Amino acid sequence: MFKCYVCGREIDFNEVALIKGSEIVVCKKCLPMYYVKNMCRLVNRRLSGEELIACQYCKFKKECDEYISRLKK
Repeated sequence: MFKCYVCGREIDFNEVALIKGSEIVVCKKCLPMYYVKNMCRLVNRRLSGEELIACQYCKFKKECDEYISRLKK
């Protein structure tokens, strides 16, 4: 059993979406927001108002849009 770094719940290997190093394990449920907050290099550019072509094809665009709208308020 693994423990999700974000939500803290116990997960099976089938539910693991990301293993980063020996300490960070992220479940499938938490991966989109973890990716947007911690791994995406384009979030800061989007916060400054840039419209990036790469973001149109991103798997987590919906979560990113929500995160950016919350930060801009």
